[in-house]
Amino acid sequence: MNARDEKYAVTAAQRQKITAPALDYRPPRVAGVPPKIGLIGCGGITKSHLTAYRDAGYDVVGLTDIQPERAEERRKEFYPDATIYDTHQELLADPAITVVDVATHPAPRAALVRDALATGKHVLSQKPFVVDLEIGCELADLADQHGVHLAVNQNGRWAPHVSYMRQAITEGLIGDVTSISTTVAWNHNWTKDTPFNDIPHLLLYDFAIHWFDMISCYMTGRSARRVFASARQLSGQEAKPPFGASVVIEFDDALATMHFDANARFGPRDQTLILGNRGTLLSQGPDLGTQTVTLTTDEGEATPDLTGSWFPDGFDGSMSELLVAIEQERPANNNARDNLNSLALAFAAMASTDIGQPIEVGSVSRMHDSWLTYRVEI
Repeated sequence: MNARDEKYAVTAAQRQKITAPALDYRPPRVAGVPPKIGLIGCGGITKSHLTAYRDAGYDVVGLTDIQPERAEERRKEFYPDATIYDTHQELLADPAITVVDVATHPAPRAALVRDALATGKHVLSQKPFVVDLEIGCELADLADQHGVHLAVNQNGRWAPHVSYMRQAITEGLIGDVTSISTTVAWNHNWTKDTPFNDIPHLLLYDFAIHWFDMISCYMTGRSARRVFASARQLSGQEAKPPFGASVVIEFDDALATMHFDANARFGPRDQTLILGNRGTLLSQGPDLGTQTVTLTTDEGEATPDLTGSWFPDGFDGSMSELLVAIEQERPANNNARDNLNSLALAFAAMASTDIGQPIEVGSVSRMHDSWLTYRVEI
């Protein structure tokens, strides 16, 4: 056996099964009494919000929606003692409510967040946060002016596999990240009969924002330079937006790639491979909620026994991080300014798809009208 073979033989031998490091990947918890919460917008996704809040022991005392029957449905199922308000202004006037979850669609959201901040409420905003980075900065400034917190519900950060890998990177277990590759294949054709069908960049805007945000977290402190993306309609897809997309994100000394196939009717797959100069993280499974993480270093190969699932633990993590940040008087790690970095990646990807050229990150500051709906004439 030559020296090269001996080197790789030793490496293989070292990859014995070892105990996975115990990392703090679960949603945090406040030490004292959690503040009371109000919910603005009671659409379908808020079942996950309220399931998470109820399971965590949080008290939602007020709800409002432009369709009162939806608020009533949520109250009956989750918080029967909560008050239903006719308007968001009435909910914001309730002095018992300290934190507001704004869970509406993007169009009215910025105004609702602005109103909540102006009344001195801490806010958790639904994602994608804003359609204009300047408006996002203005809202973050407004929160600072009123001495309150503004966070974004990037719930993917607290999916158990994502959170574990985030913590592993933060603690230096794989050294400096050199590349990230993500492949997500699933069937998103259910959107054909929903308002989502009218969003041309549905994949890159509403869905992939989770993965843009994950990459921002994995690469904390390192600035992305350029994004090159492509999106295409796939044979046999039923929804209108392009259901295939690939994205390349360039850093000074690292590269991230993402591939999305939303027309995968058989054998769905979700996989992320993160390479570092001291180790590797691999997360893989059939869907967003079922994932196995493997950490490989010189010490061997470890597979943590993860507890929980993206739904509803991701929603627990988003709100819990905000509540703990309020209690500890520190910025939430899902704060609005941080989330603008993720949005800048998404905006650059959509622009790159349109022109077929790489886009510098930050050079596109707002969503074009043509990205938001097919019905707009350009």
